[in-house]
Amino acid sequence: MLVRVLKIMAHGIALVAASPFLVYSLAGLRVFGTRGPYSFSAWTLAFVPGLPGLLMRRAFYRATLDEAHWDLSVQAGSVFVRPDCRIGPNNWFGAYCVIGRCRTGRDVLVASRVSILSGRRQHALPGASEAGAGGVEFRETFLGDAAWIGEGAVVMADGGDHAVVGAGSVVVHPV
Repeated sequence: MLVRVLKIMAHGIALVAASPFLVYSLAGLRVFGTRGPYSFSAWTLAFVPGLPGLLMRRAFYRATLDEAHWDLSVQAGSVFVRPDCRIGPNNWFGAYCVIGRCRTGRDVLVASRVSILSGRRQHALPGASEAGAGGVEFRETFLGDAAWIGEGAVVMADGGDHAVVGAGSVVVHPV
């Protein structure tokens, strides 16, 4: 019982500590329709070290992402670059990950230095038309329940339930 009370108090303190970033981000997103304040806040909180940083990132992402749970673990240096992510329960993201638009199931484990992109076509070639082969397309990348992503992987396509992506892999087709 005491441990539960201490956890609730720690989350409350982290929420208060992260509140300036929350207010700034939510005002940018909901009032002014811009992601600039969100991006600034997410990157700033990414570099708060230790347990205080973990708890502040958890509180921040719980309030700003489309969906996130209180058991989310985002290690130092990792950032969700877009707020339109839906993160399932009991997810763990290692240090220095960059996560684009994604949706995860439960119990997803992502090692350090992983990039989860918002699809394969995020950069237009100079002179290419939007509808042509070089057009920009942001899509949601899905990782199913109990997916494991190894160190330094780059994920551009979906991974189903129990998908395992080896360290250093580049995923361009569904797993």
